[in-house]
Amino acid sequence: MNKALFIGRSVIDVLSHVQHFPSPDEKVKALHNDIFSGGSSLNAAVTFAHLEGEAFLYTSLSENGVEYELITNELRSRNVNYTNINVNPSYKIPHSTVISSQDSSSRMIINGFQEESDKTIIYDDLLLDNFDLIQLDQYEAGFVMNHKQFFESFKGSIVLDGGSWKNCSLDFLRLVDIPIVSEVFCVDGIDAFAKMCRDLNIVTWAVTRGKNGVVWHDRNSDGVIKASQINAIDTLGAGDIFHGAFCHSYLKTKDFKKSLEVANDMAGRSCSTIGTRSWMNE
Repeated sequence: MNKALFIGRSVIDVLSHVQHFPSPDEKVKALHNDIFSGGSSLNAAVTFAHLEGEAFLYTSLSENGVEYELITNELRSRNVNYTNINVNPSYKIPHSTVISSQDSSSRMIINGFQEESDKTIIYDDLLLDNFDLIQLDQYEAGFVMNHKQFFESFKGSIVLDGGSWKNCSLDFLRLVDIPIVSEVFCVDGIDAFAKMCRDLNIVTWAVTRGKNGVVWHDRNSDGVIKASQINAIDTLGAGDIFHGAFCHSYLKTKDFKKSLEVANDMAGRSCSTIGTRSWMNE
């Protein structure tokens, strides 16, 4: 069984699924409410495990509380192995408020005010050789950069989930060999991102563009994968599911384009249900 390590922040998502986004001072009634565990790498790890890969998650958690129980109970039930890398006793797991519109098939997210944990485990020897692939999502930056030498010497593939450009983005790009980023990440456009990859000797990359599909490049070939034609109800977590499915397929096939197509189809399928887990029951 292929093993993948996902490193990133875990959060609690508080979801309200509505017919349409409310205008200022307008009240609307939710079609559906839910509270569940979230975070880019957590969702990707859950997807990877659902596809029968062996998933491991390194993330910061509080020492106890309702949030801790909700997250760890789900990780155990989804067969995701997890390690709490936080050593700050005052750290609190962030809450994100999510409003998802059925009419526009889009969502608004208000991230919690909490910053990342400023105290994480420092290993004398971070054992990464047990894993076949690693995914980073630009969170837990302190932990990653404190162990930079171990990631630099890792012999497997390191995938980047780049949702938006951050102050640490260039540092993360220097550690990975397969960045799969959103169009928002490419602040100066896709051509500029392609040049950045060439300058960093990255030959395999992709840019996800929602309904406009995926632009990809792999050594001497490139192209565009069309978005899945589905009746989108809720896009929450689709990008995370894309990454988890990509990692699983890529470890099985080593075929970059095919793995992007598999991930694209699975992410599209997830948009036809509400929330980040309902698609797994279909």
